Amino acid sequence: MSPKARKRQWTAFGIAACVLGCTSCEVGPNYHAPALSTPAGFGAPTGTDSAHIPPSQVTANEAPSGDWWTRLGDPELDSLIARAESANHEIKIAVARVREARSIVRIAQSQLYPTLDLSGGVFKSRGSATGFGSPYGIPGIRSDLFQLGFDASYEIDLFGGIRRQIESSKDAADAALDEQRGVHITVQAEVARAYITIRSLQQRIAITRANAADEAHTREIVQRRFKNGLATSFDVLRAQAQVSETEAGLPTLDTALESNLHALAILLGQPPLALNAELAETKPVPAVPAVVPIGLPSELLRRRPDVMEAERMLAAATAAQGIAVSELFPHLLLGGSAGVQTRHTNEIFNVHGPSSGFYLAGPSAEWQILDGGRRKAGIERSKAQVEEALEVYEATVLSAIGDVEDAIVAYGNDQASRQKLVDLVEENNEAVRIAHAEYSQGLVTLLDVLDVQRNDYIAQDALAQTNQAVVLDLIALYKGLGGGWESPGGDDATPKPKAASPATVSNQAIKTGP
Repeated sequence: MSPKARKRQWTAFGIAACVLGCTSCEVGPNYHAPALSTPAGFGAPTGTDSAHIPPSQVTANEAPSGDWWTRLGDPELDSLIARAESANHEIKIAVARVREARSIVRIAQSQLYPTLDLSGGVFKSRGSATGFGSPYGIPGIRSDLFQLGFDASYEIDLFGGIRRQIESSKDAADAALDEQRGVHITVQAEVARAYITIRSLQQRIAITRANAADEAHTREIVQRRFKNGLATSFDVLRAQAQVSETEAGLPTLDTALESNLHALAILLGQPPLALNAELAETKPVPAVPAVVPIGLPSELLRRRPDVMEAERMLAAATAAQGIAVSELFPHLLLGGSAGVQTRHTNEIFNVHGPSSGFYLAGPSAEWQILDGGRRKAGIERSKAQVEEALEVYEATVLSAIGDVEDAIVAYGNDQASRQKLVDLVEENNEAVRIAHAEYSQGLVTLLDVLDVQRNDYIAQDALAQTNQAVVLDLIALYKGLGGGWESPGGDDATPKPKAASPATVSNQAIKTGP
């Protein structure tokens, strides 16, 4: 090999090494997940009476369950949530957004590969009789031109701008997947909320009707006493007024029941009246489990979808900053075109004929020198977006911890109220029995009987609402925890974090209730 040939070879190797070395360069900051400090454990509720044993405990000694609603032990609720998972429109919208985000990733990845365009054309021309040359042609001459060729281009990713686009789009796709998981949890919680509310309203309607019947029985007693001269007409009117007052609450409860039935059906992707027959039978509100595992605050960073989504959006914003920085540097393109032209179609592939071949190939560079500060402003904008995403992430973490803390307090205090209401209902039931007995003997007035009946109804209704509140608090707690460890199955599944060992969190057991 001659010295000149050897020199050309080493020059080619040097250029290739330089290009390969540049393509491994990525400008802009590399992403590192921010280190956030979280509390060692969730706080215990205050203001509760520790003399009572709580019917349900919150403990950090276990990890939350993914299928948290199954702990309520209601097969109907299990069925409703399963149907919502497959038919809810919000979930389907979220799934479509994930597919869209993944398509954007593939679009960004396509920029790493060369493009090849095939083109062809058939042109007929006639020269102008009054002009000559381009664009008039030869005067009076008609001609045909057939052309076939291709264009190829490839951008060498010298400073990593394309790879930063891929990185940013992947992070955004991960965020879309976390958003989808958040929609799943929200739909699960909303189905459970609507179902629990329906069961509670059915109980309240039954209580109202039962109390109206008891008050009607009292009214009949008063009417008989009035006929016997032992009661006044005022007593009869007062007894009737209490019956009317109690019955007046039924339409409002019926309206709320129908509204929740309609909302639940829509959550299942069905017409509003689809579940009326299925849920017509009155059933009690499910009981809460004896132990509710909640884990530790630090686990929310890996479990709660909105926190994970905010973290992925921060990563995407960081990668986007690299895209903005890469605009400061030149773009190197490799490209070329080649083709053939002929005046006769049967000669277009005849290499020995009169066809004319052409080609153009080589590298080109583009480097914008002046832009009025546009690229610098773009970098400043990307930095601000990173700062914004970081603040959103930190705020989301604090909000997540606050949601759990609020739910724990509400869960404990509502259980304390429920226990007191249970005692109150028992006392009022006994008071009603005694009042009826003593009224028949003339030992108490009708007003005393009506007062204890009204108090009994108020206490029973309050107990029914508190039973609902306790379960809704539990739903809010599970939603605040991110619905448990599990993620949707299939390709969307992510590894499950390991639960903290009981030895490390045994001091985090939190008792709630009275």
